[in-house]
Amino acid sequence: MFLKKELGLLFTLIYLMIVFLEGMAFSDDKIVVRPKISVDSETDSNFYKAETEERNVYTFLVRPGILLGYETGKSSIILDYTLNAAYYRDKDDVPGGQKSADEDDYIGHTGILSLRSKPFERLSIGLEDAYYKTRDPAQADRFSSSVERKKYYINHFTPSVLYEFENRFSLGLGYRNTLTNYDLDNKDDSVENRGMFDLIYRFSRSAALDLEYQHWIRDYDQESYDYRSDQLSLIFKRQLKYVYLEGGCGYHQRSFDGNALEDQDVFSYRVAVKGQNPPIPVGRSIAYISRPKTYGSLSAERNFNDWGIGNRYFKTYQFCLNLGHVFMERILATLDAEYSINDYVTAEDKTASGERREDKTYGVSVGAGYVFKEMLTAKISGGYEERDSNFSGHSYENKYLMATIAFNYDLGMK
Repeated sequence: MFLKKELGLLFTLIYLMIVFLEGMAFSDDKIVVRPKISVDSETDSNFYKAETEERNVYTFLVRPGILLGYETGKSSIILDYTLNAAYYRDKDDVPGGQKSADEDDYIGHTGILSLRSKPFERLSIGLEDAYYKTRDPAQADRFSSSVERKKYYINHFTPSVLYEFENRFSLGLGYRNTLTNYDLDNKDDSVENRGMFDLIYRFSRSAALDLEYQHWIRDYDQESYDYRSDQLSLIFKRQLKYVYLEGGCGYHQRSFDGNALEDQDVFSYRVAVKGQNPPIPVGRSIAYISRPKTYGSLSAERNFNDWGIGNRYFKTYQFCLNLGHVFMERILATLDAEYSINDYVTAEDKTASGERREDKTYGVSVGAGYVFKEMLTAKISGGYEERDSNFSGHSYENKYLMATIAFNYDLGMK
């Protein structure tokens, strides 16, 4: 019943947005209406990523959604919404004292509203609001190492402004409010307020140097310690025809409220290479759909995690590789790999001998698919992930197999 109400509300909003956008269109404006849906079936050998008592769980995901966009010569508005219906089933009997996997069934949401405008030749303003209701810890922090499956919502509200001076310099200012709220308890609820400053020098249209400063405060409701972070970075960016290059380094300092946690600092850096063929066109409109024949990315990064529930903070090294190619215009092959080293800095994460906790996690997956048409793709992928920790109870291995069918259709209204 709940799912029917959610879908009914979704399709009503889609219809109203289509009518509204049709009514406001002008001859040179662009309207995008792009319904989408994907269906995933997955099996995990160790779904809860436990060191002992592994449980094989089947996962079934249904994700219908819609992308709506309207663009003029100087402004754009995009609404991207996906409903995430997740269902879980145990393959074997549930061990005594543990809950069954289907108790984690839930209806999640992903909604992103983005507005861009250029009221004057040198002034650009933006506003983005991103909302997620999920059980995935990675939505709260891309460096997250948590294996918990608590349901929560997180909302990022980000206004920004950019002014371009005549002498190749640009000044960017931004603010982000992040609200995290859990369904069953509020001990890990938090609010983060972040200010962002960018001084950019453009060597050319394709190369720039960005002096970036961020200051933020995260305030937890109960148990976790509040903290302040300051990060200064110098970042070089270069866009070639087929390849994007980024390299930067800086200093990140974090201070915690109270005396239980020592203040920390780290030399932070990020190096990344991304490419695809055909390349992404310069000045692309909101109607553009990226369907590269070949793509790839490689990145290395060093920094702190942000979301330290239970006062678990660490310095991380993270390496990521993503490759894909379409053979004979129909056969898709992919390779994804990731490796991270997390060095925990909090007193709670020490072994009996006094050694600080260190987790080494790696994962690799390969996939093969078939592109029936530009709008319909089927894919099968399998992977392996492992964590080796010197802290009892945090090591695990998991093997998984996933089948996906994805439909993405552009109605091409205008």
